[in-house]
Amino acid sequence: MGAVGALVLLLGGCDALSTDRTPERVRNGTSALDLTVTGRPTPGSLALTEHVLARLRARDAEGLAELAEEGGGTAQDAKRWVARWGGPAQHPATADFGRGEKDASVEIRFAGERAALSFLLVPEDEGAPYDDRYVAVLREDR
Repeated sequence: MGAVGALVLLLGGCDALSTDRTPERVRNGTSALDLTVTGRPTPGSLALTEHVLARLRARDAEGLAELAEEGGGTAQDAKRWVARWGGPAQHPATADFGRGEKDASVEIRFAGERAALSFLLVPEDEGAPYDDRYVAVLREDR
């Protein structure tokens, strides 16, 4: 019986067996965003937009490129976006979501920035366009 108690104490206090209970929004950086939303985003389009903004805020070009559509953004495009929008992304932002049947457009306005960042969100899987999973097109920012 004493051996069982010792084993329970040993395993209960072992950090290797404990799970990380940090909320996903904290781990991926979206909880720190000061974001106002207008328009009617879907949960998927809003989530991707938050991830794009978190990557810009963190100045993480590699992470931003991972959110891009294949052929819709390269590592070079992501670096260009981070260079241009990394500073403004440190400020509060407003995301205005445009209407779209399958594709969604979003225009981001950062406090203190005259220009807006506009980009397109396209379905991650063209064969299942309504599953609410998107990737970003980084080729063009206006």
